[in-house]
Amino acid sequence: MIRTWAAWLWLCVPFTATACDVCGIFLGVQPNDRRSTIGLFYRSRIMEGITQVPLTSQLLPKHGGHIEVGVPYVTVPMEEIVTVAELRADLRLSERFFLLASVPLTNTYRGINNFQVLDAYGMGDPFAMIRYQLANTRDIKDHRYVHRFLVGGGVKAPLGKNDLQIDDVPVSPDVQLGTGSWDALFSVEYSVRRGRTGGGVSGLARFNGSNSVGYHLGNGFSSTTEVFHRFGTDTLSFAPALGAYGEWMGLDHVQGVADHGTGGLTVFSHAGIRVWWKRMSFSAYYQHALLNQVGEFITPTQQRVVVGLTFNINKN
Repeated sequence: MIRTWAAWLWLCVPFTATACDVCGIFLGVQPNDRRSTIGLFYRSRIMEGITQVPLTSQLLPKHGGHIEVGVPYVTVPMEEIVTVAELRADLRLSERFFLLASVPLTNTYRGINNFQVLDAYGMGDPFAMIRYQLANTRDIKDHRYVHRFLVGGGVKAPLGKNDLQIDDVPVSPDVQLGTGSWDALFSVEYSVRRGRTGGGVSGLARFNGSNSVGYHLGNGFSSTTEVFHRFGTDTLSFAPALGAYGEWMGLDHVQGVADHGTGGLTVFSHAGIRVWWKRMSFSAYYQHALLNQVGEFITPTQQRVVVGLTFNINKN
């Protein structure tokens, strides 16, 4: 149970927005070039860092170590976990146009010094994007390589709750269920394949608006790069994949003033597998942080997990 001392604590700890999971958006390399799919996706981001709490706080163990007299604060470990269960549709509207839409359910958790201070559940911010296929060489006879190139644009709607409070004190933006702002999205995706071996790169840019209290999350860009090889038959096959995933975040702004403790770059390894069985497909990826160059108010991400199960609506 969250006690009254927690409300004061929120005012003492420096917080800011984390990354794309809070926004309800993750766009990796899309393997299908002609099929409409619906699916369920699960992703979890684990962040670990340190923060300061007052010596009188119940977040400190009763039998902790000795603390120097006169020091009002002590540094303790902090953990944050953002988990998203997402219903996603990737629909082929015509030969060249595709609709990608998502409705997320989000859980944000924060623990300080092994004490739970927040555990919130609810709808996140949904988004929709129209993607246009500029090129697909799949139908060119005797073409040794198959290339596919798409660009897209869309919007994220502020439907997730962004006024969570503890004892009448608003919690920080990074653990709200939604951002409270309308955000513009732009994507690019390129893939190439020869036989059963291929690779691709995707990028997603996010240009954020401001919420009702004038808080503007930093604009962001994320990118996934991977290579894979497919084994098996047309009925059952699997494809291990290796690559990298990166996130860049700009500075947050409060009432137009930049917060220089925010923003930064995180680079992850990217390893996983896709499995196809008839019209079903399963994907699972593990991403481990290799580089964290983020602002002092950002809780560094240590690892991410992304799992998905999709159904192909059409066979062609």
